[in-house]
Amino acid sequence: MKVEKLSLFQNLTEDEIKRSLICSKAYVKTYGKDEYVFRQEDTPEHLYFILSGEVELGQINALGKQNYVDFVKEGQGFGEVDLFLEHESYAYFAAARKETEVLAVSRHFFYSTCEKNCAHHSKIIFNMMRLFAQEAEKNTKKIHLLTCGTLRQRIAYYLTDLSAGREEMRLPMNREDLAAYLNTTRPSLSRELSWMQDRGILTITGRNHVHIIDFDLLQDELEGM
Repeated sequence: MKVEKLSLFQNLTEDEIKRSLICSKAYVKTYGKDEYVFRQEDTPEHLYFILSGEVELGQINALGKQNYVDFVKEGQGFGEVDLFLEHESYAYFAAARKETEVLAVSRHFFYSTCEKNCAHHSKIIFNMMRLFAQEAEKNTKKIHLLTCGTLRQRIAYYLTDLSAGREEMRLPMNREDLAAYLNTTRPSLSRELSWMQDRGILTITGRNHVHIIDFDLLQDELEGM
């Protein structure tokens, strides 16, 4: 993905984007597989956007156990919560899952408009507000997912939302990561998916290809019927 395609630069001209990159002292960096973009104890200094690749956001708890948080893919941003809440350190780490190219924008760019009060600066701040709203909506869906009932209902909710009405889809994560995302264990997740296959709700081929056979039955499970 090219820098100008990021949602951060929506409705900006090519010249405005170039000036914004200079004004914000932004830079592009490539990270190798499993390389940290930042660690949990690092001080937040930048807002990050993925140009290519994928980043895992994870958290190490007080017992030293790693908890899965989320995956961030091309075009998405991360690091905003700790940055704008001015935390002394990140509450989680960010690590590349494969070779990943990232745009880093300095925190100072978002705190005020520049001395010339450039229009492009105001546009970017407005775009950031839109991105925050989208992230808030995503988090609201995640909360609803985790509180919607039984594990079977959580799976049904997740698949319904992911499919967006399509019969064919690919799971964006492996079973272990999906289990963590749904706040369960991998064996429990596998049992429920097997049950859904036996019931004729869906079929799973390979590791992550899902075919929804009966959306009505899937909806019944979501509603606990």
